[in-house]
Amino acid sequence: MTKTFRSSAIRFLKKFKSPWYYWHTGHKKIALLSMLLSTGILWICLGATMGFSMIGIILAILLDGIGLGLALLYLIFLRAYIPEWTSLQSNADAFVMNILIWPLLAGFFVSRISSFVVAKVGGYTDHNQMDAGLLS
Repeated sequence: MTKTFRSSAIRFLKKFKSPWYYWHTGHKKIALLSMLLSTGILWICLGATMGFSMIGIILAILLDGIGLGLALLYLIFLRAYIPEWTSLQSNADAFVMNILIWPLLAGFFVSRISSFVVAKVGGYTDHNQMDAGLLS
C-alpha cells in the first residue's frame, strides 16, 4: 500500500464513526437519532423481511463492535465445550448466527452509515480531524 492510498483510506474511514463516539463527545442528539434510524432500518431489512428477532437487532445497535468480540469468544472458547452428540452444538450455532453474528455485522455498517448521515444533516463538523492533521 502506498502512503497516499493509506492516508486517503484512513480519512475516508474516520468519517464513519459509531453512535457511541457522538454520545461520549456530548452530541447525544446525533447519537440517539442515529441509533433510532439504525434500529428502524435493521428492523425493516432484517426483522420484517427475513424474520430476525428484534432482540438481536437491539443488541447489534447497543453492542456495536463489542458484539463481534462476543461472537468470536463463543467460536473460540465456548463452542468446544458444547457436546455435538446431543445436537445442542448445531442449535447453539444457529442461535449465535441469528442473534449475534448476522445482526451485528449488518448493524456495524448500518449504524456507522446512519451516524454519518445524521451528523451531516445535523451540521456536525469534526474539528478533531483538523487538529490531528487528517484533513490537510
